Amino acid sequence: MDADLVFSIKNSDHNKIYVVRDNKILFRLKIKEPDKDKYDSYDGELDIMMDGIKNHPFDNLYFQRDNHKEKFKKSIYKVSWHGFSYNQNGNIKMPVINLKNQKNQKDLEIRHEGKIKNDKLFPFPICSLYIPKNFFDNSIKFQKIQDGIPKDNIINGKKDVFSRIDFFILPKNYSANDFFLTSASLLYLISDNTLFSREYHGEVRKLKKYHPYKSLKIIDHDILYRIVENEETYLPELDNTYSLFIHNPNNSFEVLYNRLTIIGNDRYSLRDEHDKELEKIKNIDNSND
Repeated sequence: MDADLVFSIKNSDHNKIYVVRDNKILFRLKIKEPDKDKYDSYDGELDIMMDGIKNHPFDNLYFQRDNHKEKFKKSIYKVSWHGFSYNQNGNIKMPVINLKNQKNQKDLEIRHEGKIKNDKLFPFPICSLYIPKNFFDNSIKFQKIQDGIPKDNIINGKKDVFSRIDFFILPKNYSANDFFLTSASLLYLISDNTLFSREYHGEVRKLKKYHPYKSLKIIDHDILYRIVENEETYLPELDNTYSLFIHNPNNSFEVLYNRLTIIGNDRYSLRDEHDKELEKIKNIDNSND
């Protein structure tokens, strides 16, 4: 394995990740398990909350639909991304993404089919945070990072650099190391996020240079992220802005895996390879029980 691909195995009880620059909080991502007492039953693993700069909206918020991107005109400050369906009083509800205003009220509700589950060895693309080189609005009152927050839970951005941070979450019990031994991992390493988009036909669009992945482990989930710095991406209208892009939760797995791959001189279905690799890991886990 590449020396850059050595991932954290320490499991943090602190369930928040902070994106920080110059000790100022630019973004917070929080994950937690569904509230078991709230639902009769549920299918899926995680609640994910995304908070922007306090009292400051994202310049842009885009959501990737199946075949197009949608830009929301209202000011969005927070997003809650629920990766599970549930049964409540006999009513089945699909997973939902809520876009929220400054008062933490829902401005829009998007039902979807994406579930984070251990039936797939798949780093689920959640969102990409765009950060400008500079913030010119002097009225912004940034919160400062507090003492006592584990250093592993802080992602430090560089000064005077515009960047994009991509976040992916693996299902429980599968590690980043597990995934980066699979056939699909090379595509993650070389391609921009067109890889997961049906709008772009899952195109492997190479980045100009290699941007290593890093990981955090929070409540038994490996969270992968990579920082793309000072590079024009496939969405240049978001580069050098303070924006949030929500990836399509419906079909990113199918877009990635429904393709052929070459192993040696032979062509294989990447989906078939995934199923074999997943079964192999499950068998190893069962033998260790």
